[in-house]
Amino acid sequence: MDNYKITQYSVNHILNFVQCDQIAIPEIQRPFVWKGKEVRDLIDSLYEGYPIGYLIVWQNTQVRLKGFGKGGTKKILIDGQQRVTALMAALTGKEVLDEHYRSYRIRIGFNPLAGEEEEHFVVWDGSLADDPRWIPDISVLFARGYSFRTFEKEYKSRNEGQDFSNLEEAIDTLRGITKHQVGVIELSFLLDIDVVSEIFIRINLQGKPLNQEDFAMSKISVNEQYDGDYIRNCIDYFCHLLKEPSFFADLKQNEPDFLASPYGKALSWCTEGADEIYMPAYTDVLKVVLISYFGKSKIGDLVNLLSGKTKKRGIISKKLAKDSFKSLGQGVRAFVDEKNYKGFCKALRDAGYGSSRLIYSQSVINYCYAMYLLMGRQGLTEKEKASLIGKWMTFALITGHYQGAPDSVVVRDYENVMAEGAASYMEQLADLRLTADFFDGVLPAKYASTSSRSAAFIAYLASLCARGANALYSPDTSFEEVYGGKGESSQILPKAYLAKCGFKTREIYGQAANLTYLTAETRQMLRRREPAAYKEALEKAIGQDAVMASLKAHDLDETLFAVTDKEVESFFDKRRKAMAKAVETYYKGL
Repeated sequence: MDNYKITQYSVNHILNFVQCDQIAIPEIQRPFVWKGKEVRDLIDSLYEGYPIGYLIVWQNTQVRLKGFGKGGTKKILIDGQQRVTALMAALTGKEVLDEHYRSYRIRIGFNPLAGEEEEHFVVWDGSLADDPRWIPDISVLFARGYSFRTFEKEYKSRNEGQDFSNLEEAIDTLRGITKHQVGVIELSFLLDIDVVSEIFIRINLQGKPLNQEDFAMSKISVNEQYDGDYIRNCIDYFCHLLKEPSFFADLKQNEPDFLASPYGKALSWCTEGADEIYMPAYTDVLKVVLISYFGKSKIGDLVNLLSGKTKKRGIISKKLAKDSFKSLGQGVRAFVDEKNYKGFCKALRDAGYGSSRLIYSQSVINYCYAMYLLMGRQGLTEKEKASLIGKWMTFALITGHYQGAPDSVVVRDYENVMAEGAASYMEQLADLRLTADFFDGVLPAKYASTSSRSAAFIAYLASLCARGANALYSPDTSFEEVYGGKGESSQILPKAYLAKCGFKTREIYGQAANLTYLTAETRQMLRRREPAAYKEALEKAIGQDAVMASLKAHDLDETLFAVTDKEVESFFDKRRKAMAKAVETYYKGL
């Protein structure tokens, strides 16, 4: 077969293919995201003879589907899932799932006698029940055994006095939408996902890219032979439960078979909800498992492995596909495991990263969780994992470990950890990167950044939380409480004062070394005044000893209260170095 071919199928043929499992819709057991109005608009478009776009299917000879006999080529619908599901719901009466995975019907009403200013179709809600012209559910017109003559007799008896001259034409036009031709693009099973994505983009009229994670989830869910449907459910339900723990009650009612499986049992703890510092989506689960259980970084690699594609072009290995699904299942269960998830979040909290605001990026936390799972696979204790993950997170932030080419970095990390062990590899990286020159020169320079979200600054703030520092000048309020409560940043040397000293650029007043986070009460007391102007009032409010202790906790000293225009640059240079020293001490203590 060529890379792809374009064929035309009638709507009726497409629905039959789905009902006979010759085309698998991976989303058919997922919540239906279209609104009723969108279903109504789709039917109206077909009724008016408008095109509804191409469907894209992926040939897949390795998939065994429930109810599918031997022989034949199975196809996975990778674009058009919502359209086909909408057609099945409206025309065949098939139930769809709401966000709680409960079945419900979408009924499309039809008025064959509608005038020029009237709608032919509505999402039926009973509000038009008093108007006998309306057919509440068009699926009756497509049911097996339907007879127009029987329908006509009953319909006319309910609508005496109406003009029925266009009735038969309207009904025939509606029933004729099943003969409407739809373009179907069939992609070869042997195509790599990158090529599939490129074809998808070139064909898709909206230019919408193919989400490779969605493609992978489709690939997983249709392979029931290797528990792909349960793996997919486990990922979806876990992410949903973290946000809405009450959803577990819906699962108990609607998914008893899944909950009785090893995958369902792995989620039994999820009634507690998520730790706010790590709220993964299904894409995050795939990426973490891909790294920690396959040593890969690209979703396309996962799709190829699950498809059994070997390095020899055109050669498909059923054993590779089976083993890959096995590893995927193990990885997903490890990801959702209560001990792993809670242990990882606790390790981050203990290391000072106890607020979602202290998570630099979702990618970095994913990489760290992948490393945590990898440590677990190597048999490290909870104490060892906690120490190493704190160091790993901090190392990644202060060195920019994942910046540049993260895909190649995570693969290299995996290979080295597998070969040498996590602790040994971490030590080697530290010896190589965290030298005296780094802490004396490289890291201090990072605190000249004008971004309050720079990675190195996040690590410094985490160090304040880890050592239990209070907010500056607030002996009764922890820094973590102020920062985690989304407190605004404040300038240690105010912008107006620095301008008076001749320093008007953001590079001076906006640098990280000039930022801190204060309580509302302290901010009100300081009112953006220079330190010398509020020193006396501050000492009166909390005491001189408390002021000195607070300065020391934030890597400052009493010279802050006497900075002149000649000392501004040296003041910031000194603080940048003090911040770097504090991070060095913090890192070595993890």
